[in-house]
Amino acid sequence: YAFMILVLLLGLIVHRLMPSTGAVVAFTLFRGNWFFIFDVSGLVGGLGILWSINIEEQFYLVWPLIVRCSAPRSLIWVSIGTIITAYAVLFVLGARGIFSEVVSRFNPLVEMQFFAAGALLSAWLPRDGIRLMGSVRLLLGSLGLFCWAAGTRFFGNIVPGSVSARWSPAALYGCVLAGCIALFLSFFGVPGRFISQPIRWLGKISYGLYVYHVLVLTLTPRWPSTWEHRASLTGLRLCLQLSIAVLLAGLSYHWLELPFLRWKERITFVPNRRA
Repeated sequence: YAFMILVLLLGLIVHRLMPSTGAVVAFTLFRGNWFFIFDVSGLVGGLGILWSINIEEQFYLVWPLIVRCSAPRSLIWVSIGTIITAYAVLFVLGARGIFSEVVSRFNPLVEMQFFAAGALLSAWLPRDGIRLMGSVRLLLGSLGLFCWAAGTRFFGNIVPGSVSARWSPAALYGCVLAGCIALFLSFFGVPGRFISQPIRWLGKISYGLYVYHVLVLTLTPRWPSTWEHRASLTGLRLCLQLSIAVLLAGLSYHWLELPFLRWKERITFVPNRRA
């Protein structure tokens, strides 16, 4: 909500950032992803980056009720059923020739597979991490990146009417999911001494990095067209944008997120492990 207020204030100056009234209502009620699907002509302005946050909030609204009403074994079956549902939707979209990422990426029935996979991992893995040899972790990390690259390379560009079009959306998401799991396992349980403090700090402010980065990219003045093809100037521009995003995320974490995290500890029944 603080980010929404920031976007609205900036929209008074930079008009392309100002969202429509429908978009403001949708994102306020955590249904911004549905706004993308059903109100394609609607103007989201600078709020577009919050679509994934809205899906996350939908998960937070539904999952506690499922946990409260289900036994631990039932949660496993609910998670498996969620993943099956996601791929059933992807197969239906492929069979109907619907290949728009708007319909798939912003669809919570599709995106919930990642939450369900996380729930299965949390049920099967030890809380303190897994012990693996460094070579195995490196192999898992490489496998995860390979799955992402292979999915994009072989299933990212879907040709309507082709034989593979029916199952390409499911294959693409399957590669993404497998890559996420492999990358997670490659880092899960890594001893703290191998992770430097700056990297940990970037992890703590990662929420702000995600939320603010598009805003920084949008507001950065364009350089003269004669500079665009100079690699050194392009690299300098990217470093400048990254530095501004890190600065904004750090300030947001210290002055906005951290007070809420401290307040949350006072009402938490199951304490989280500290980062």
